Amino acid sequence: MPLSCRGRVRGMEPSRGDVDDALGKFSLTLIDTLDTLVVLNKLDEFEDAVRKVVLDVRLDNDVVVSVFETNIRVLGGLLGGHIMADMLKAQSVRLQWYKGELLHLARDLGYRLLPAFNTTSGLPYPRVNLRYGVLSPNSRTGTELDTCTACAGTMILEFAALSRLTQETVFEDTARRALDVLWEKRQKGNDLVGTVINIHNGDWVRRDSGVGAGIDSYYEYLMKAYILLGDDTYLERFNAHYVAIMKYISQPPLLLNVHMHNPTISIRSWMDSLLAFFPGLQVLRGDLKPAIETHEMLYQVTKQHKFLPEAFTSDFAVYWAQHPLRPEFAESTYFLYKATRDPYYLQVGKSIVESLNEYARVACGFAAVQDVRTGRHEDRMDSFFLAEMFKYLYLLFSEKRDLPLDIDDYIFTTEAHLLPLSLATARPPCPRNMTMFRRGHGEEIFTRSCPSTQTLFPNNPTFTRTIRDAHKQLLQPGAERLALFRGIEFPLHDTRMEPLEILKNMGLTLLPLGDRSVQLTGIRHKVKGSLVLSEPYQACAAISNWKEVQGKMALAQRGECMFATKARNLQEAGASGVIFIDNAEGSCSEEMVLFQMVGDGSTGNIVIPLVFLFQKEGQVLLDALSQHRNVDVLLATKPMFLGEEKTDQPLSASQLHEAATEIRTTMVTSAPDQA
Repeated sequence: MPLSCRGRVRGMEPSRGDVDDALGKFSLTLIDTLDTLVVLNKLDEFEDAVRKVVLDVRLDNDVVVSVFETNIRVLGGLLGGHIMADMLKAQSVRLQWYKGELLHLARDLGYRLLPAFNTTSGLPYPRVNLRYGVLSPNSRTGTELDTCTACAGTMILEFAALSRLTQETVFEDTARRALDVLWEKRQKGNDLVGTVINIHNGDWVRRDSGVGAGIDSYYEYLMKAYILLGDDTYLERFNAHYVAIMKYISQPPLLLNVHMHNPTISIRSWMDSLLAFFPGLQVLRGDLKPAIETHEMLYQVTKQHKFLPEAFTSDFAVYWAQHPLRPEFAESTYFLYKATRDPYYLQVGKSIVESLNEYARVACGFAAVQDVRTGRHEDRMDSFFLAEMFKYLYLLFSEKRDLPLDIDDYIFTTEAHLLPLSLATARPPCPRNMTMFRRGHGEEIFTRSCPSTQTLFPNNPTFTRTIRDAHKQLLQPGAERLALFRGIEFPLHDTRMEPLEILKNMGLTLLPLGDRSVQLTGIRHKVKGSLVLSEPYQACAAISNWKEVQGKMALAQRGECMFATKARNLQEAGASGVIFIDNAEGSCSEEMVLFQMVGDGSTGNIVIPLVFLFQKEGQVLLDALSQHRNVDVLLATKPMFLGEEKTDQPLSASQLHEAATEIRTTMVTSAPDQA
């Protein structure tokens, strides 16, 4: 907590909901940054940190944690720390006292994560209790139905390394089985996967397919599992997925989500910041041209907003203004410089460092940016900032002679922990895991080897600049597009509009009626309720004023946890509806793009109506509530207020934008002294 100048301890600070699932009372930041200290040549500090972990860290905690986050940050951190400690001991440089204590802790943690995989399918539960597992009466978890694709598919590097270091195969076999399920459940006609999957029956819950949040590191781990473990299975699967990504998702320089069963159109025109890792992965595959294109697009967004917003539209507008100091853009910058040696990428890295120092550095560290438009800070410095951002930036500017190890002998996990390539010889490939492919199908020069730049760009030493110059300004995709809402566009195909998942998530439906006419339907009932402020206001924990909330329209602030978590907490407290107010000071509907509240993949149990208001509009309600004891709110579409609820007449394309802008939340306040 760099603004408060203290550490964040689970249970001692107000709950932030799902975000806190990374915290397990196991000294997260200390463990996550062990191998960073070695890369930075801080060997005395590293030895001191290892002693602290050995003496103080305990894993037998009655805490529910994220399986995914605990694996990549803590298990990966322990393994990376152990490998560095063993290396330094073997070199007689440091740690002559070390006897594999970090590996013992890693093994202990591995066994505490294994109960999460006790499902019918072999896909893991998203959470596990470190002491009680999943199905114990004391576990306080085990009721979840689904998990994200990345959550289930980002285990193989750490689990395989643990198996090969301990000679206990159960970890690698378990992670392989989860990957086998995801591969089997792909859409076999196009090799795409969805974002959220049911862990019991393997059905897809969210069918949007992309390379960002929810899927990202699944693809990364297929490629890196081949590099680390030498098993062709992973390369074959990655290549099949990669062909699909480049065919359906890649619209250079953009990467736009599609529906896995109907991938011919994009279902949203905004991108999340986690996809910034993808150019780095393309470098590992040797596909430099699209990597350079997408990275340049990301750099343009970064230059405009100082940092990469959590989400942004295809015309650079901010869609989600937060920036929690994510390292993915720096990661791709590092890989592109390694591949091209173009000093341009050193300048990009320099700009990242300058922005961090100018806009994020505070007295006790670096503070996350709550809103890139205002520069307002958040009392948060996630462990991945030190584990990844510091590592990639230092490696970007360092020479080989500056490092205490040969970085090319290691593979980076998704948390940038270092695992040695020598693990490939510790165990032969698993024969039952081989995947059948038609040789030659979809293959090109990148499929089984990483080509030289001379092969890719013969006699063209300025190829990187040539590619970049074509993308200095973000280009709109070439399809004809209909501006339905400000900042959100939907592609039209021929004379009909394709089913759009995004509109379903917004409670709206578009029906094709021919001749480019569409019918828009959505809110069908007026919802009325008295306003009450949620306590806590962000609603990320159990609602303490549930008696006041029952049957009322609750006001809650955006931030700290997912909208779905807030909605469930307030629904459980008995709220008849929820109005979320933006936490970005000064935001208003006139200046902002339409904001879509995205669920967490399992929102079927949320039945109360939810509305999002920007801060200025929300302040109207807050002011009314502070001035008057009783304030009633009516939620409806404008035609409902005007008595024009019949929506049988179709709207032409030219009329649609005007009609859509009328679909706004209309607020009617009343009080004893007010009409």
